[in-house]
Amino acid sequence: METPAASRPHLKLVRSPSDGQLPVATDSNSERRAHRRLTVSELSWLNHARIKYGPDVSLIDLSVGGAQIETTGFALQPGSAVVIELAAGERTWPVPARVLRCQIAGLTPHPTYRGALAFKRPFKFHEIADVVESATEVNPVHEYARLNLALNRVGDSCGSAATLTANGRQALEAAFTMVESARRRASTGPFINEMGRLLRILTASVENAADPAALVPEIVSRLHRTVPSLAVRVVDASHASQIRSDAVYFRVPGEGTSTSHCLVIEFPRDCQLEAWHLQLLEAGAQLIGVSRNLASSRERSTVIEVAPERSEQRPERSDVRGWNKLVVRYLDGRLLKGYGRDFQPGKGSLDLWNEPDTNPESRMTIPFAHLKAVFFVHDFLGNPAHTAAADAEDPSARGRRITITFVDGEVLRGTTLGYSQNAVGFFVFPLDTTTNNTKMFVLTGAIRHMQFEDSSNRTSVLQPAASAAR
Repeated sequence: METPAASRPHLKLVRSPSDGQLPVATDSNSERRAHRRLTVSELSWLNHARIKYGPDVSLIDLSVGGAQIETTGFALQPGSAVVIELAAGERTWPVPARVLRCQIAGLTPHPTYRGALAFKRPFKFHEIADVVESATEVNPVHEYARLNLALNRVGDSCGSAATLTANGRQALEAAFTMVESARRRASTGPFINEMGRLLRILTASVENAADPAALVPEIVSRLHRTVPSLAVRVVDASHASQIRSDAVYFRVPGEGTSTSHCLVIEFPRDCQLEAWHLQLLEAGAQLIGVSRNLASSRERSTVIEVAPERSEQRPERSDVRGWNKLVVRYLDGRLLKGYGRDFQPGKGSLDLWNEPDTNPESRMTIPFAHLKAVFFVHDFLGNPAHTAAADAEDPSARGRRITITFVDGEVLRGTTLGYSQNAVGFFVFPLDTTTNNTKMFVLTGAIRHMQFEDSSNRTSVLQPAASAAR
C-alpha cells in the first residue's frame, strides 16, 4: 500500500484489543452532517445507480437526504433538477434531486466529474435494505483450481500464447499466496470469501471466452462494493502525480519490472477500515494485473485468416501471428487502415503500423479521444456491395444485443459482453456472420444513444450530449 507525497491526516490504523483487527481511527473533526452517509460497501442491496434517461453513474455515498455521484464526460449543472434511479433486485426506485455542486474529479483517461445531490424528499432506503445479495460463501481454493483448469484448457486449444505469461502467472500466484496465508487466521473469513468471489469472476470469464478487457471494471466494481470507499479506479502510472494526496494506491503488476497502472482508492472520513480490507485491495491489484495480462495474451494470440472464398478476389499479404488488420474511423470521418497488436483499451490510445513487424519508429499513436470506432477486419478491401441476408445473423451469439447510433447518424448492431458506462469504450461483435468485421471497439464518446435488446423488453441507454459532442 502506498500514498502520494502527502499522507492522509485523518486516516490512521489502530489495533482493536478485542479482536486484533485494524479499524481506522476517525477524523478529529466532529461530524456535522445532518444524515450519516453510507458508502457502496454498506449498501449490499444496491445493484447500480443511473440518471433517469441518462448514463449509469458511480455512487460515492448515499444518505437519507442526498448522495454524491461521479459521471464520466458529463458535468451536472448546479441548481438543475435530476432524477437518480437506484436499482435493487428486480426493482428500481426513482429519487428526485437537486444538484448542489459539481466539480472535476479527474482528467485521465477521460474527464470525470463529482457532484452532490440533495433529495427533494427523504429517501428511506433502509426500508428496501432487505433486498441483499446472497451471503453464500465461496471457497477460493476451489475457484483457484477451476481457474487453472480453465486456463490449461485454453492453452491446449489455442496455444500457450492465449493464456497467462510468466508475469501473469506470478501475479495470480501472489494473490493466491495471500489466500493461503489468510486461511491460517480466524479473523480473515470475509477476506477469504471475497477472494473466492473475485477468482470466480476470472474463472467465469475464461470459461465463457468473454472479453478479458471487461474483467478490470468487474473487479474494480466488486472491490468498491466490498471495501468502504468513496471511489476505486485504475489509473495510468504515468499520471501518478494527479492522484489525490489523501488517496491510497497499490501498484498493478505489469510486464517485466514495469508498473503501468495503479489501483487508487479514496476513503471517506470516519472510515471503519479493517485489516482484511487492505489485504483485499492488495490482492485485487494483483488480479487486475492478471486480467490485463489475459487481455494482452488474447490479442497476441489472435490469428485472422482470410476466408478461402475471398482469397482469390483480394490477394493481400497473409496475416502475421499476433497482428490484426484494423480499419480506424475518426470522429471527423477520416479513415485509416493498418496493422495493430497488443490492443489495450486502458492505454487510452491505439498504435497503428503500415506493415507488421516493422521498425518501431513507423508506429503511429492515435488518442482514443479522436476516434469513433476501431474495426478488426478479415481484409482491407471489404465488400461495399455486401448486404446481410435474413438468415445471416448468428442465433447463438453470446452477450447482450445492442443497437448503437453514432453522433454522425451511422447505426451499428451487434452483441457486447463488456459494456461499462465508465469505460472509454467497449467491444461489439457483429450479428452478421458474413460481414468483413470480426469485432469492433466502439468509443463511448462517439455514441449518440444506444438500445439494449433483451428477450422480454428493451431499455434505452442514452449518452449525454456533452460526451457525444467530442
